[in-house]
Amino acid sequence: MTGIILVGGKSSRFGRDKVITPIGDKPLIEHVMDVIRPIFDEVILIGHTRDNLDTFTIQKDIMPGLGPLGGIYTALNVSKTPYCFVFAADMPNLNRGLIEHMGSKAEDQDVILPVWSMGREPLHAIYNRRVIPIIKELLEKNNLKVFNLLSRVNTMKITEDTIRSYGDPEVIFANINTIHDIGRHII
Repeated sequence: MTGIILVGGKSSRFGRDKVITPIGDKPLIEHVMDVIRPIFDEVILIGHTRDNLDTFTIQKDIMPGLGPLGGIYTALNVSKTPYCFVFAADMPNLNRGLIEHMGSKAEDQDVILPVWSMGREPLHAIYNRRVIPIIKELLEKNNLKVFNLLSRVNTMKITEDTIRSYGDPEVIFANINTIHDIGRHII
């Protein structure tokens, strides 16, 4: 399984490139990397390159400008492994135990997805390479919602009870969209 971090967003609500913005003593991307780097043999960033990310392996989108679904498509095409665990770059409170638990479930699923009372978490999910043709079809039709993929594939749901056994989902899945989110969502 390959660890994937999607770094292609425009950070429009944040006002500047949040991926490289210092949060505490390090850039936001480092908060994510600190959790996932020990879990995966390979971690790839998917999106556009930046001078401040030159120490990371970055893969440009195969089909740029198609949002997270386009990033997932690129990840599955460039990965050497059958599964990609895809993370948003703006989730600084990832939980290693939950990630490892989800990874242990990747036997014959197309997607493994956390689901809780506040919604589904497609950018904290595992995707199997065999969904590439379905994603390609969706992208070619400009149907860019990840949830449209989920309705067409075998998806294992990680329940809220399971998520809560590792921590508070509001903390684990908190993402940084604005400057004001930094104080509220960093643990």
